[in-house]
Amino acid sequence: MASIHPPISSFAVLSPGDYRERDVLSLLEVGLPAGFDVFHQVSWSSVHEGQQRYGELDVVVLSPIGHVTLLEVKAGSVDLSDAGMFKTYRGAAKNIGSQIKTQFSAWLARLNEAGLTDQGVKLSHFLVLPDQKVEVGTIAFPRDRIIDASEMDGLCTLLKKALVQLPDTSVDRARVQAFIENRLKLIPDAAVHVGQAKAASTRLAEGLATWVPRVVHQCGVYRISATAGSGKTQLALALMKKAMSLGQRCAYVCFNRPLADHIARVAPSQCEVSSFHQLSAEHFERVVGVPDFTEEDIFTVMAARYIEDSARFDGVLDLLILDEAQDFESEWLEALHARLKSSGSLYVLLDEEQALYVRAPFEVQGAVEISCQDNFRSPKSIVEVINQLRLTFLPVEAKAPHAGKIPEFVVYGDAASGGVREVGNAVAQLIEDGFSLDQITVLSFAGRTRSRILDLDEVGGHRLRKFTGVFDRAGNAVWSEGELLAETIYRFKGQSSPAVVLCEIDFEMLTDKDLRKLFVGFTRAQMQLTCVISERASVLLAARLNDE
Repeated sequence: MASIHPPISSFAVLSPGDYRERDVLSLLEVGLPAGFDVFHQVSWSSVHEGQQRYGELDVVVLSPIGHVTLLEVKAGSVDLSDAGMFKTYRGAAKNIGSQIKTQFSAWLARLNEAGLTDQGVKLSHFLVLPDQKVEVGTIAFPRDRIIDASEMDGLCTLLKKALVQLPDTSVDRARVQAFIENRLKLIPDAAVHVGQAKAASTRLAEGLATWVPRVVHQCGVYRISATAGSGKTQLALALMKKAMSLGQRCAYVCFNRPLADHIARVAPSQCEVSSFHQLSAEHFERVVGVPDFTEEDIFTVMAARYIEDSARFDGVLDLLILDEAQDFESEWLEALHARLKSSGSLYVLLDEEQALYVRAPFEVQGAVEISCQDNFRSPKSIVEVINQLRLTFLPVEAKAPHAGKIPEFVVYGDAASGGVREVGNAVAQLIEDGFSLDQITVLSFAGRTRSRILDLDEVGGHRLRKFTGVFDRAGNAVWSEGELLAETIYRFKGQSSPAVVLCEIDFEMLTDKDLRKLFVGFTRAQMQLTCVISERASVLLAARLNDE
């Protein structure tokens, strides 16, 4: 299947024409093989003879080898005559041939400006008429560039013939895709957890990925302190794509391996992506030998060797991005910084409100400080509860477009039970609310070694897919087989899920660390949150809520 950007589920249907355009997207998704990317509602602008022109393309198809086809979809009937091709909107006739010619010439000019046509990128265009049969074309628009109602079943076959040609090794497909995504202002949501069936995408109108890259300082060092859901990881992706388009060498390093694995799937292939421990393991294997991941302290040993050898590293990177930096040791940052050119840029992304490990605080000397409390991910209802409980030092600003349901708190009496029965009931309720199992994550507040839930093979009749606590000899985490994802807050940082059951919430005293864990857990939910909490913990939270 082809990849659709943004997903079809995000397509807003406001008119009969929108329905037909969505039908075309569905045909393309199913009919084109993997390796094709399909973009819709793509904005463009150009300057012609001193005049600025704007427009929006219905569909842009990118082939596996980097060639591009533009599709203009016109629902209903179109009038074809010697005078041209016209469609009537609210009583006024619009010249479609002129519109398509303008679009094609504008995109060709922009591809030329980007140097992509010199690399061999080919641009073609089709008019798609899903509701009308056409016998002949016009002088301005030949018949072989029209796909009418009788040919819709063969739409994908026609496109593959137009796009799939002999490979041209000079075409840099990643640059072409970056060019299209910049027109669309589309950035993958890297927070979506690995178990999701479909990768989510989003447009951030005001997010970090939009405005932070515009901040330029001669020091080249930036410390981005931003709350959960503000788009820190999306910023990282935007920076990597920009570096790639400039032919620069870049690296992204985070703390959590699950997040690194997901970023590696959506980041430009030329960028280095890893967790710090993954990077240490690769270095250890080069200079010492294959590490034995069954040894208890192997990660500490590998990190120490990486830090020791960093004094001899060459500065080869133009861009270095450190994500989840609040969980880094200061020595890690210094060792990684050794790989950066003196003229390179360093972005340190962090949120101290999500610091779950005991780390000595560190400063980023000479950095430009940028802070943001805007949350674009969590529903307004969840943000309101976060602020009412004062889980953060500064209030979080709710920027998500949806209000969402008020989080539900389910109390269980026996702290030792972990509320297993209540968790099963919560999952059942979410399924009844319309969520599928791959859209639900059971998240343990207790941690893997103390969790009752993570000791089980199933909850509520559903098999759990969970980290077993074991790594294979290649350093990959070993997972159990199941359809319902169960994780700890620690491992799920940097990710999110449409629906979250935050369970095993239990504490005798409400500490600062507990508040940070609650904040991390709450902000993993994109749409709906259920908290399964012990009776004694619920009393403490209620007291905090009432304490002004």
